[in-house]
Amino acid sequence: MGRSRLGIVVPARNEEKTIKKVIVSLKKYGDVLIVDDASTDKTSFITQNLSIKFIKNKINLGYEGTILKGIKYLLKKNYKYIATFDADGEHDPKFLLNIKKIKNFDLLIGKRKKFNRFSEYFFSFVTRLFFNIHDPLSGLRIYNTDILKKIELINENDFNTYLIFKIKNLNGKIINKPLNVKKRNDNSRLGNDLKVNLNIIISLFKFILKIMIYKINKYYK
Repeated sequence: MGRSRLGIVVPARNEEKTIKKVIVSLKKYGDVLIVDDASTDKTSFITQNLSIKFIKNKINLGYEGTILKGIKYLLKKNYKYIATFDADGEHDPKFLLNIKKIKNFDLLIGKRKKFNRFSEYFFSFVTRLFFNIHDPLSGLRIYNTDILKKIELINENDFNTYLIFKIKNLNGKIINKPLNVKKRNDNSRLGNDLKVNLNIIISLFKFILKIMIYKINKYYK
């Protein structure tokens, strides 16, 4: 696909156990940018001398803010595509080969067979029903930079799901593609407790509310 065509944003928060393996697995597909979200372990140290781009947040920005910071950084370069890829080692890097196979898309979403939380099934059901988006919370997405340059990239605190709607609203071509997932050995950094599931449900309602407000405003214009 040509390495110079793809920039890969990897948000990392205390991922010393997996970060090196993830970087090595990605380097043959594109240029890797690690955005370290103020890690307190050896994540930053491990990334040294691996010939990658690196940014470290001075304060913890959270998952969404860290990804958007990386995307904005890479948009200043001349990449045709920007991918987001989690640092926990669960994603299959071969998914990135879909760029060569599909070619014509604005957003390609890695669709997992199983979700880690019950709230994700609910979120997926709603977005699949109304927007044909099967896995809105997937951490593996590939964006066409042409569509991203038309969008105001701000942190909506909704796992970057409203960004998908913004692309769809611009008549962007969104494709769902199966993604192989390898279960991580340790616990998820996000977790699976009641608070996390509640935050995801809240994000869904915020997502729906924003769409309703958008449609009302559009109707009265």
